[in-house]
Amino acid sequence: MAEAGADIIAIDATTRNRFGGETVKDIIAQIHQLGKLVMADVDTIEAALAARVAGADIVGTTLFGYTAATQHLSPPGWELLTQMVQQLDIPAICEGGISSPQMARQALDLGAYAVVVGTAITGIDYQVKAYIKELSSAFSR
Repeated sequence: MAEAGADIIAIDATTRNRFGGETVKDIIAQIHQLGKLVMADVDTIEAALAARVAGADIVGTTLFGYTAATQHLSPPGWELLTQMVQQLDIPAICEGGISSPQMARQALDLGAYAVVVGTAITGIDYQVKAYIKELSSAFSR
């Protein structure tokens, strides 16, 4: 990724075990040696705090709702974002579950440095499925 020109490299900075036994701190140090910034994709405030201690330059709510610890929750992680903004001295990015301009604005209002809007823009297939699901009952009358 560094050779391809990335300025920031994102990593899974949750507390999950990693293949090969490398720690988040080890991975961050390797990326910093390449002269690149590290975005720590996290799922909980504990992971965000640990990532900061390990040297992360940016944290993101990216994995909220996608790990064993948070699978019962649905993105966006407003509470997690709020905690990260309040407790960390690095930029917090809201990523995951942003499906409207109003939600993006809410993330900024909560203090997000930036907002990532992905599937809501690029996932046209999800939008089509939602329309089909909602409108299919109209055709079964």
